Amino acid sequence: MTHVSTNRAGDKSNRPVILGIWRLGESIHESSSTKLSLAQPADAAGSPRWDYVIKRAIDGSEQLEGRRQILQSIAATTGANHPNLIALLDASTTSSSPYLVMPRLEGESMQWHLESETQKPLPVALWLIRQVAQALDALHGIGWIHGDVKPENAVLGPRGHVTLVDLGFASKIHTSPNHHFRGTPTYAAPETLAGTMAAMPAMDIFSLGRVLWQWITRTEQVSQVSLEPVADLVEQMVSKEPDDRPAAAEVVQQLLRLEIETLGRHIGPSRSLPLSPFRRAA
Repeated sequence: MTHVSTNRAGDKSNRPVILGIWRLGESIHESSSTKLSLAQPADAAGSPRWDYVIKRAIDGSEQLEGRRQILQSIAATTGANHPNLIALLDASTTSSSPYLVMPRLEGESMQWHLESETQKPLPVALWLIRQVAQALDALHGIGWIHGDVKPENAVLGPRGHVTLVDLGFASKIHTSPNHHFRGTPTYAAPETLAGTMAAMPAMDIFSLGRVLWQWITRTEQVSQVSLEPVADLVEQMVSKEPDDRPAAAEVVQQLLRLEIETLGRHIGPSRSLPLSPFRRAA
């Protein structure tokens, strides 16, 4: 059972908040409906380590939406076990104050890296996207779609490990469309925006294709022979017809092949050719 308590001794600002078996620390992110806070085991009072993150709904007009996101995240990650997908360590589904606990991740979001001035080699960008595709393959395999694949929801660690996070907009595959759009329009598939189709893995693939396109525009200059196959893959992923998009497992295999090919050209003694403008449908 969820238990929230405060230490009534001393100044009010110093009262530790206990949620279940967890002690809550500083808030690290807050939206209109949910809040992320650092956490540690409740019996670790005085410890300088805050190795966990708790996500919970916040009070206000969006409280019901916050609870819905927490419960969807719990349902989608229960049974999923993949190194590129955020792990669920603990959770409470009580109606009073549902929450979930995740490991604290080192690193920055893909969005942060895309906005930085440092460009990455093409094979590195392909490797990063492949890790997201691997997470989606695992998620789709247990019957769920992520529903909001975008650079902000992929955390890149200091050694290049990518973790797909935030399953608050996840949906069970074949779930009927909701009249209320949830997601990020910039990355959403056309059928998602239209609200005309049930939840399908192809929707995540479209979003990932958009992210891959962003990475291509931010990579170091490469030859056209290296870029063309990647551009072809992007076109497949962002096809207007969901049935024409490859499955996540196929995207993983294609990206792996392209990584190997582009890495060979990247480190080999080949002559660099001018990069033609990227004018694909993405």
